[in-house]
Amino acid sequence: MRSIREKTSREKTTRCAVRLGRQVHLVLLGFNAGCSPELPTPLPSGHSEAALPRRGGALTLASFGDMRTLDPANVADGIAPQVLQAMFAGLVDYDTQGQIQPELAKRYSVSSDGTHYRFVLREGVRFHDGEELTADDVKRSVERALHPTSPNPSSASYASIKGYAAFIARKAEHLDGVSVEGRYVVTFDVDRPDSSFLPLLAMQPLRPVCKSAGTRYADTWHPCGAGPFKLLPGGWDHGRQIKLVRHPGYFRPGLPYLDSFTYLFNVNTTSQRFKFATGEQDVLRDFLAPELLKFQADPRWRPYGEYEIEKQVAGLAMNTELAPFDNVEIRRAVATALDRDQLQQVRASNLRPAYLPVPPGVEGYDASLKGQHFDLNEALDHMKRAGYPFDPATRTGGWPHIIPYLTYTQGLDEYLVQIVMQQLARIGIRLEVRIVNYPTFLALRGRRKQTVAGPGFWQQDYPEPGSFLEPLFHSKSINDEESNNASFYANSRVDELIDRARHELNPERRKKTYGEAQEIICDEAPWAFTHYYRFFVQWQPYVRDYRPHPTWTLDAARVWLDHAAGPLATRALFSGDALAKLLGTRIRGRATW
Repeated sequence: MRSIREKTSREKTTRCAVRLGRQVHLVLLGFNAGCSPELPTPLPSGHSEAALPRRGGALTLASFGDMRTLDPANVADGIAPQVLQAMFAGLVDYDTQGQIQPELAKRYSVSSDGTHYRFVLREGVRFHDGEELTADDVKRSVERALHPTSPNPSSASYASIKGYAAFIARKAEHLDGVSVEGRYVVTFDVDRPDSSFLPLLAMQPLRPVCKSAGTRYADTWHPCGAGPFKLLPGGWDHGRQIKLVRHPGYFRPGLPYLDSFTYLFNVNTTSQRFKFATGEQDVLRDFLAPELLKFQADPRWRPYGEYEIEKQVAGLAMNTELAPFDNVEIRRAVATALDRDQLQQVRASNLRPAYLPVPPGVEGYDASLKGQHFDLNEALDHMKRAGYPFDPATRTGGWPHIIPYLTYTQGLDEYLVQIVMQQLARIGIRLEVRIVNYPTFLALRGRRKQTVAGPGFWQQDYPEPGSFLEPLFHSKSINDEESNNASFYANSRVDELIDRARHELNPERRKKTYGEAQEIICDEAPWAFTHYYRFFVQWQPYVRDYRPHPTWTLDAARVWLDHAAGPLATRALFSGDALAKLLGTRIRGRATW
């Protein structure tokens, strides 16, 4: 039993001062809110909008979720890429306009037949440990990430590299399609033209890692790359936060501006709101729906907020290897039983009803395709064809067993699933919700024959339909563990169409082929698509040059903080005598924040 001792008078007074200080701070923020007293006052920047970027400061972000790994060879959740983008640099990357540009490579060329890629590296690029990046490091990192011992859920996406099949089958020690030509030149050869190859190289999995990572994946390695920020020993407090500091040897002169940035994990939405109000958190991305609308309506906050493009799709992912969803008619019943317009009302400002696997913000989206739809009578007909008719009047029949539905805490799905349960009960499908933390959810969802149903979601890796179709619905994306294809759906025709589209260099023919694959997926319904999601991002005025990136969620290299009159000055109001004067009483000691 924990021992509880009586607090001394001085302890009580000091703790009271701290609590009162925080409360009064929030109260004052409310009184100063002007047209919207329920929102905090924006914490000001120190200079004019035309001020030049300055070095220094620590950026803090937060999420209700968590991350499991910092190794680019094992990217398996939505938060990790935001951190990996800061730690690891690729041969190419996307600029702020969403166009691929050389990054670690100072230039590259592609052969006329689209099968040979040659990258000339920048000289003098330094890893976080001070070692210079060479072509050998690129080849070693690629082979480390694609080796069969690596838990890389994206490995099959790189199957067009020559020699991949032999390498993954352990019939070859090295990838024939990756060659070193001197210290600063590396080449890639693919079996046939691949429209996705450059976008895939811009992703995190094949980004160069330090020599300390070795030639094979190991989860005991201290993450080390060539990105603008690095991780110091002890910088990752699992389940709580990660702190990255500036990489002084970063190859772009003057960048990054920040001294560090910290990502807080498992912070609920309400706590994030209060941290944001006091400047303890600088950027807010997780909102309660009413507060989101208030921020958007408040003219003081309007210049410091922006929607990201719609690049995330979500739905109910059904495991096609497990009953009852091994029956395509039951999957079709689910897909036609969901009223997306009703689901949208849970968070109308962020959600748009989804009927196709590719979101509207992604290049290649085609609204003319035959997608899923809502029709309750048709859903009942599908249940009848499946052999499990349901009578809504007597509420008898339907699938005879309760279906376990796995989801995670604090996420949007925790609210949506309550409505989904009611909608599916109307056709005789009954769910039992099982809630776990986010890392556990990801582990169980990606494990074969483990999860019957649960939320599916995916965010664009690169701006093309294949970024969604290949990882979510191609049979090569099925793994026994860490499977991106969480519905374990396999259709040889869909595989063939996705593969053909990827190797089609004509944009119109590629779009048409991807469209045919989408229509089959919508009909066979391994997912019942529910909504597209667009995040709204709010930042404090002192967070300068922050804008949502068209491809990456976060690119912190060019963000800078103008703290001259920012949150530190605001907090100083409540130290010692200032707090005592405000409260009309003298408090001995000093309040600490």
